[in-house]
Amino acid sequence: MKRITIFFTLLLALQAAQAQIESMIQTIEPALLECRYQWIQKTDTLGTEIAVDTMVLRIGKKVSQCYPQSTFSMDSLVNTPNGGEIFMQQMMDFMSKKRPRPGTKIINRYYYKNYPDGKFNTFAPTPIRIEENYQKQAWTIVADSTKTILGYSCQLATCHFQGREYKAWYTTEIPYQEGPWKFNGLPGLITEVYDTKNHYHFTLVSVKKDHLPPVCFYKLKAESLQEVPKKDRIAFLKESAKKNKHNFDFMETDYHE
Repeated sequence: MKRITIFFTLLLALQAAQAQIESMIQTIEPALLECRYQWIQKTDTLGTEIAVDTMVLRIGKKVSQCYPQSTFSMDSLVNTPNGGEIFMQQMMDFMSKKRPRPGTKIINRYYYKNYPDGKFNTFAPTPIRIEENYQKQAWTIVADSTKTILGYSCQLATCHFQGREYKAWYTTEIPYQEGPWKFNGLPGLITEVYDTKNHYHFTLVSVKKDHLPPVCFYKLKAESLQEVPKKDRIAFLKESAKKNKHNFDFMETDYHE
């Protein structure tokens, strides 16, 4: 009986969350494709411990958005009526070892390519946003390289970007020059990408073309893009590094330079 009560409580919470999400959406443009990637991060220097999340990539005609599913789920929850109470109950269950730890699994960020035009925006807690020029990575395509990922024939490319060396597999069978996080600019969709130390690894697990939510700005912590204060990327990383109590570095390591 207790399990049934908990189930219906969570179901009602999810329904309330969905209604709240719809009220928080600022539509940018219709989505043409939604891709989901398994995102694995090594969380210790020996590489024996990992965190796993799902990275959602939603692609429109001009703009794309990308975010960790766990971050979105948690932000949606705490913005619903009684969401704070539900979160506290989840934390209590975690502390009593009844369930996994709730909340963001890897990083709390929302990413927007070409929004606004010619810019790449990262939204972080507080809230703040980091605005950069929207740019393609300088990829080198590796000849005679082939691999099949999720049924798609793929080719390998490499690049150096913001302090790390990366390898990426892409497919021309999905003609979008897109990928997770900041990655873009190859002759097709990136299906797998990872740094050469394998600290961060993205692998495509699903592609959806129909009945998609729009590419949108989620008004979770501010009413509009213009209300979120800007911060320099390198300055933000240096400040975050001082607070970082974990044994791993960020995806961007060029703040060390």
